[in-house]
Amino acid sequence: MKILYLSPGSGMTTAERQRREHVLNMYASAGATVSIRSVEKGPVSIESAVEEEIAAAEVVRAMVNLQAEFDASIIGCFGDPGLRACRELAKIPIIGPAESTFYLSSQVADRFGVLVSLKRDIAPTRALLAKYELLHKCATIEPINMQVLAIREDQSRTSSELARASHKAVENGAECLIPGCMSLSFYVAEYGAPTNIEVPVLNPVGISVRTAETFVTLGMTHSRRSYPEADHEKLRATVFKA
Repeated sequence: MKILYLSPGSGMTTAERQRREHVLNMYASAGATVSIRSVEKGPVSIESAVEEEIAAAEVVRAMVNLQAEFDASIIGCFGDPGLRACRELAKIPIIGPAESTFYLSSQVADRFGVLVSLKRDIAPTRALLAKYELLHKCATIEPINMQVLAIREDQSRTSSELARASHKAVENGAECLIPGCMSLSFYVAEYGAPTNIEVPVLNPVGISVRTAETFVTLGMTHSRRSYPEADHEKLRATVFKA
């Protein structure tokens, strides 16, 4: 089984790609392999609606070229940029990390808390939850007050801020925690959650991998009633002409 992890950002170094690919494959079942590919151009990281919209278009373009090589694809951003468009375009299952993790949380707890990178991420996360009709299940959204690129560079501060935000989320009513920004730039996926947190912590990286595997193993695909197939001839003659 071959799973694509499509990164919508262009700022990933070779070392970081290798690190993330290693972490992704820690969660893969025997016989499954997760490979990272990045868009040809796009924002260095996604920390605004502007960057997300730009990234979404590049994700769709990349999916045109890459889908034939894989059995399923994960969109490598917790904002799920381009998710619906990719499902209309692709013939393989397309997994959104936020969508998968949010819906799985209902089987874990009644109310969840989301940990985000910056305070400015609160409003977009709230909007995403509203789109998925899950805002009523969110107890709180807590920032760790660190930019995406700083999370992996200052691990000591990341650990401290993660513990602080986690405890605050639990105090505010969260019965399980969801670290956004792809497990806070893979930090939670690689190093785990703070050990003294009293509630389950759902890891979007692992959940995305196993959700993709489930689709492939069970032979499931997205409904064409919900995601009507794109007009490939029209797209080929216009936006995908090159």
